[in-house]
Amino acid sequence: MIRYKKLLTLKILDRDTREPIGKIEEIICSDDFKKVDYLVIKNGNLIKNKAIIRFDDIHFINKDQVVYIKAANDLDDKMERNISSEKEGSKLFNKEIIDENEECIGYVRDIVINKDNGKIEGFIITEGIFEDLIKGRNYLPLLDDTIIDDKAISIRSNILI
Repeated sequence: MIRYKKLLTLKILDRDTREPIGKIEEIICSDDFKKVDYLVIKNGNLIKNKAIIRFDDIHFINKDQVVYIKAANDLDDKMERNISSEKEGSKLFNKEIIDENEECIGYVRDIVINKDNGKIEGFIITEGIFEDLIKGRNYLPLLDDTIIDDKAISIRSNILI
């Protein structure tokens, strides 16, 4: 497992030379926000400095590095200046989590991702700054019946027991 905030600190390496080819800037999720489909990679260039690669085209080699398993020169054709999507992982941050009675459970502070398949396993949530200081943050697993939309993340209240 890896947290979203940690994933954004990782460098992408060329499979042959092991030289850095960029840094992960963002994730792009599936339509239901339950899986990471793509990564947005940024290199140091001023123009044409971003590319989208499939999550399935990377391999984690240690806690700080990821290898792009395709030919790195293929990225040159994919480079653009701006890449944005309605399914960016950052759009989940600060999203309200509500139960079926529409009561606020908390807010998303981080996303937990399965490194092997890109599935979003759950969320690190906050109930507020004072609760975080006293109790710490909680983990909320992403279950099959969880609904993620533009407004909130909806869960069944019986999973909170």
